[in-house]
Amino acid sequence: MRHCTGAVELITAFVAAVVGGLALTTPISLALVAHGTATVQMQLLAHNMPRATAIGFIVAVMAAVFTYTADSAVVAWLVALFGTFVLLTNHMLGRSFSSLAPLTTLNDIDSLAGGMLLGGLMTAAQRHMVYAGAATLGALTSIVIGDLSVPGIGHPAEPEEPAGLVTDSPPLWLLWPTVALVLICTLLNRHRRRESVIAVELPLRPIIAVLLTMLITLGSSEWLVRRGSTLFEVLLVAAITVVTVLVAALLLPGRDGVIVALSAAIAAAGGAILMTGLSGWTVPLLIGATVGGMMLGLYRPMPMAGLAATAILSAFATAAARPEGLTPAATITGCLALALITGYCFGTAQPIQSPSKVLALSLLFVPGVVVALRGRIFGGELDIPRGYANPDRLLATVPGLTAILITGGCTLVVMLLYRLRTEESEAESADAARPAAR
Repeated sequence: MRHCTGAVELITAFVAAVVGGLALTTPISLALVAHGTATVQMQLLAHNMPRATAIGFIVAVMAAVFTYTADSAVVAWLVALFGTFVLLTNHMLGRSFSSLAPLTTLNDIDSLAGGMLLGGLMTAAQRHMVYAGAATLGALTSIVIGDLSVPGIGHPAEPEEPAGLVTDSPPLWLLWPTVALVLICTLLNRHRRRESVIAVELPLRPIIAVLLTMLITLGSSEWLVRRGSTLFEVLLVAAITVVTVLVAALLLPGRDGVIVALSAAIAAAGGAILMTGLSGWTVPLLIGATVGGMMLGLYRPMPMAGLAATAILSAFATAAARPEGLTPAATITGCLALALITGYCFGTAQPIQSPSKVLALSLLFVPGVVVALRGRIFGGELDIPRGYANPDRLLATVPGLTAILITGGCTLVVMLLYRLRTEESEAESADAARPAAR
């Protein structure tokens, strides 16, 4: 019976994290495109998506902070269940009310519910390393599926299979079993009583950290595009990104900030590598590479090795950059290496508290400076002075060079954290967090 219960929670952790991630990374209305959705609505939706994702992750961290402080597995599962139920209701009623409610409103509800699901789930899964790994893998998998299923934001087109299976993302055929699984896990954990009283005051540091990170990351990216962007402004935003990561890392307990710095470097390298929607056949390969990286990270935890690999990947993106974009072979190679490195980094740096992991995941979802340079979300171009011999070539290498700079800055952040946060303070933080989610 115990093995059966464990299997159910393991499957639920993965599937629910995929659903929560999809709710945060893909728009609710892709299924409505074929039914004549107005182009202006799709453009507004595409413009609003990064902001909705940022708000969703703020909610996710707040939910993780509340459930972590509650010190009760059933409370964490109840929060996740509520988020899943809101998602299901929004998708069931969205088609009926899409003519009345703006698509941006429906998408905002999706992001808020997805954030609540992901925040509660990360705390519920934290009590066991295997469950936590499954939830993390599910969240990372949702990024892969999201890139697969969004080939035409702002440019409506019928997606290819298997992307067509997830156009109403997350789809109803996945939401129904997810609600059932989360409900089962809630019932299975109803007898797990908490031994401490729920704190009246919530820890504010993780909430301040996510507010600071989301506002500065999103605001600086939008500012970079609206300004027309010179090379100096790109360097300025890259420096602001590193400083933001440092402040957020210092706000988190112990060495939890290490995973945040690693995630920021990965996000920069990923923006330099991935330019187009993925093909369906790459999904199993990318998931397999992520799993392999996580296992290697757990077996040989070396954060500096993860940063070194990220820097090499950014250098590869710079060397392979062309005005017309990376070749298909370079893109596939880069994506597989990115999945392997991402898995390794999330395996090698295990945060003490669930809000720290949610904050780290948010940096992979919310578009930063390198993604803004690509124009994948906000649009716009970089202003390169025409005095250069080959301005188009320089323009193509700017995202990779920016990723290298951000990775170098994140390396300094990790070195500073290891100097300021000793192993003794890390052990004390772990002891204080040990009774979580009974």
